[in-house]
Amino acid sequence: MMPAPVMLRPCVPATQPTPHLVICPFAGASSGAFRTWHGLDGLGVAVSLAVYPGRDHRMREPCAERIDALAAPLAEEIAALDEAQRRSLVLAGHSMGAQVAFETCLLLEQRGCPPAGLVLSGCHAPHLRSRRLLSHLDDRSFVEQLNEIGGMSPELLADPALLAFFLPLLRADFRATEGYRRERAAGHARVRTPSLLVHGSDDDEAWPEEVDAWRIWLHEAGDPAALAGDHFYVTRRPRAFVGAVLRRFEALLASC
Repeated sequence: MMPAPVMLRPCVPATQPTPHLVICPFAGASSGAFRTWHGLDGLGVAVSLAVYPGRDHRMREPCAERIDALAAPLAEEIAALDEAQRRSLVLAGHSMGAQVAFETCLLLEQRGCPPAGLVLSGCHAPHLRSRRLLSHLDDRSFVEQLNEIGGMSPELLADPALLAFFLPLLRADFRATEGYRRERAAGHARVRTPSLLVHGSDDDEAWPEEVDAWRIWLHEAGDPAALAGDHFYVTRRPRAFVGAVLRRFEALLASC
């Protein structure tokens, strides 16, 4: 059976033709994690979120535990867009989402319908291992580590029943991201799509050199963009994130 399609949910609509930023979220994230993006105007870009199974309107679907199971249906959905839409589409991913975005971009290139650009944010390169592994921990330690990273909302921590409901989703995402790896080898897969690397100035989960290590997997990457903040700069500073994307791809998107 083919995996269920990843549905793109509009986050920042556009009233006229404009560049389209598709964001692959971090582990455990639903559209609620990106509520800071809603209502933003004057960004000069439309924004959609890739909604993974097990959350939002896909709550009844089983969670995926592999990055390729998330990337394949997203590639199908983007490939189904018309050529003009793909030429103005920038595919971005943060943390686990960077892994999803990279694999999705590879699949789209193999099909001859790549996006205009690729953004890999807040994530170590695929030949490196995470310095913080969570998926094997017991529930209490797992939640403590998530809270230390900063990815747990006070509402979730204060409601044991709600936390128990979301733990399987969180664990599935961390099994997926921690199980993802590509080995360096002669002729290893490299993305040809113009790319941008992004890291946080105070991000302890993805150090600048770990993000910069993606370069060996990319043919065309500009200088990494450093944004002020910890691991969650993508939701706390959306305008800065979009600004970095548009500066990198402005000339390319203007020609579309």
